[in-house]
Amino acid sequence: MHRLYLILAAALLCSGCVAANPPQRINLNAITWMQSSGEYRALMLGAYQTARDNLDRALHDPSWTALLSQVPASAEDAEALGKLPPAVVLDIDETVLSTMPYQAWLLKNHQPFVPVSWHAWVSEAREEAIPGALDFVHYAMEKGVRIFYLSNRAAWGAFDTNRNGRIDPGEEQVELKPFTITNLVRLGFLPQPGISNEDSVRLRAERDANGQPKEGWATSDKTARRESLAADYRVVLLMGDSLNDITAHETPGPHQERWGRSWILLPNPAYGHWERRLYGATGKLSREEKFRRKLDSLDTWQ
Repeated sequence: MHRLYLILAAALLCSGCVAANPPQRINLNAITWMQSSGEYRALMLGAYQTARDNLDRALHDPSWTALLSQVPASAEDAEALGKLPPAVVLDIDETVLSTMPYQAWLLKNHQPFVPVSWHAWVSEAREEAIPGALDFVHYAMEKGVRIFYLSNRAAWGAFDTNRNGRIDPGEEQVELKPFTITNLVRLGFLPQPGISNEDSVRLRAERDANGQPKEGWATSDKTARRESLAADYRVVLLMGDSLNDITAHETPGPHQERWGRSWILLPNPAYGHWERRLYGATGKLSREEKFRRKLDSLDTWQ
C-alpha cells in the first residue's frame, strides 16, 4: 500500500511538472505509429494502389489533369492537352522517402529541427522507401509516365563539409541536391528514360543559369514549380503528405471532388504545414509555447 501511495504521489508530481514544463517528447506517439504500426503501412499501400488505379483512368482520359490551370476551356484546349505526355508529381519526404529515423533521433536526443543536422542526415542518403512508393513509380515508368519529385528540401544550404562539427566560412552555401538524387538512385526511383536526374528533382530555391534563384522557387509554396511543368506535360496526379504539396489552400477548400482522384494526400502526424497554422506567423516559438498552442487548439469534452 505504501508503494501505491508513492506511485500516486509521483504521478501527481509529474503531472504538475508537465503543466509547468511541457514534455519534450510530444511527437512520441506520432513517430512510433509511423515507424511501427501496420495501420500506417496499410494506409500507404492503399494510397499508392489508389494512385495506380487512377493513373490508369487518367491515361485513358486525355482531358484528365491534376493542375487547375490545365483544365480545358474549349475543344481546342482539350485537344492540345491530350497531346502532352503524362506526368506525375510526387513530394519526397514522407511520400517516397521516410525521414522517420531522423525524426526519432531528434526525439530521443531532445533536439529541435535545425538545418545543420537535417543536411547532415540528408547527406548520408540512407532514407528508405515509403511502402508502395517504388512499385508505383516503376509501374508509372513502364506506362511511359514521367515522374517529377518536387520537395521543399533546400537546393543549397549550410553543410559541415569537413565534419568538424561547425559551419566554417565557405560552407554556408553548399549544393545539397546531389545528396537527394543519390538517395533516389540508390533505391531505384531514378534514373528514368528520357530525362536527367537533375531535371527529375526540383527543390526549393534552385538557381538558374545565372546563379539566381528561379522565379517563384525560393519559398515553400510549390505552385510555381508545379506550373513550370504545365507547358510540356499533362500532370495527371499530385501526391504528398501536406496540403502544400497539392494546393495553395490551407484547407481542403474548393474542388473537393479531386481528393482521392487526381489529388492524393498521405498521412503524416509528425510534422508539416498543419503545425505552422497552429503556431501562426509570430516567428520562432519555444517548445513550451508550441506545446501550449497545441493544447489550446484541442476541442475537449469538458
